[in-house]
Amino acid sequence: MKSMNRRQFLLGASGSAMALPWLEVYADDPKTKKAKDPSLRFASFYSPMGFVRDHFFPEKGNSDFLSMPTLRSLKSVGDKVTMITGLSRVNVRGTDVHNQASSCFLSSANPHGKLKSPYPMDRTLDHLIADKVSHRTPIRSLELNCNSFKDLKESIYLDNISWYGPEHVATAMKDPSQVYQRLFKTRSSDKDITDLILEDAANFKKNLTHQDKDKLDEYFESVREIEIQIEKLNKYYSNNKRAEMDEPGEGPMTRGEYIRLMGKLLVVAFQGDLTHVATFMLAPERWGSPQRYHELRFTKSHHGLTHGQGNQEVKNFLVQVDQFYVELFAEVLEQMDAISEGEGTLLDHSMVTLGSGLGDGKDHTMNELPIIVAGSANGKIKTGAVINCPENTPLANLWLSQAQLMGTGMEKFSDSTGPLESLLV
Repeated sequence: MKSMNRRQFLLGASGSAMALPWLEVYADDPKTKKAKDPSLRFASFYSPMGFVRDHFFPEKGNSDFLSMPTLRSLKSVGDKVTMITGLSRVNVRGTDVHNQASSCFLSSANPHGKLKSPYPMDRTLDHLIADKVSHRTPIRSLELNCNSFKDLKESIYLDNISWYGPEHVATAMKDPSQVYQRLFKTRSSDKDITDLILEDAANFKKNLTHQDKDKLDEYFESVREIEIQIEKLNKYYSNNKRAEMDEPGEGPMTRGEYIRLMGKLLVVAFQGDLTHVATFMLAPERWGSPQRYHELRFTKSHHGLTHGQGNQEVKNFLVQVDQFYVELFAEVLEQMDAISEGEGTLLDHSMVTLGSGLGDGKDHTMNELPIIVAGSANGKIKTGAVINCPENTPLANLWLSQAQLMGTGMEKFSDSTGPLESLLV
């Protein structure tokens, strides 16, 4: 059955139910007698190292992007998905292109201005949005990363798209059990731990340099935010049931199972109004893991494949990697579209973007970035279409449009030249 009862939703294979805070009884505005739209959700999915272009983008004049080999799995929600072409980012020469691609994907830094980092980094879009909407939910924002390796092979820039500011990473959660704990449980000891951290840090703060004090203040802000979220979650669950879902165990999972589980947790967080802002890395940038780990039959790494596209067999393998990630993204959208909410679905009341910081992994280009936007943002953006922007339109124009739709009041974002009017209804 496509739709689901508004008061219940399924979690995992067990089908356990949880009460939801957004109820139909509160849907009507007593002043206007009109139905209120459910709150808008924002999510950004990141896929590393671009996509094989001739399997992702249709030829000019062809609007049937869902017929492209990489995107066919999106057909089930095709009327709620839009492709945007012509978007680009500025490549700051002399610095590592892969580090830029991921760490600056959602960056608010002007690449032509004075940078506070080797890369055009600043407070990212997700946190600028959360600054304005986090009062609506017990969890300010959710940062997820599907990199289960623990050897820290990737640099911090390759493994994170969410940043509080230059060089101040919003560390993503990679363990499904950790995500589960964040969403559904609050331990009484958590606040005690943050108290101890703050007390211990305050004891030596007076001996620090000005620069170190600034760094410590940034850390304090992060710890205080954890405290606030714990308190908000405790208050939330005093009036709402927690999920009767078994906590994810430590048993072995295939990579697909792992990403699917993380995707389900994201959907549950949105559906339960636990947060309205999320980022989701499908994998790190410049990843060197063998593709057998991705349930595919070859051993060459994703990064290695991108540089071997001149060989048709290698290119075919790379397309399989692209399809793998898009299929997993499509499953998240299908779950969201199966959840009835108000006069539509959870997907209708969301903006979920899939993209990459590189247009082409072989040549390290940052023009013609692969971008898909799903959900109509409560009917405010066009869906089921190809939006062809002029060549080298700043990616920041899309982020500005989404920030405005989320109610930030923002008039400028990074090197934006204005919102994407062609995307708006």
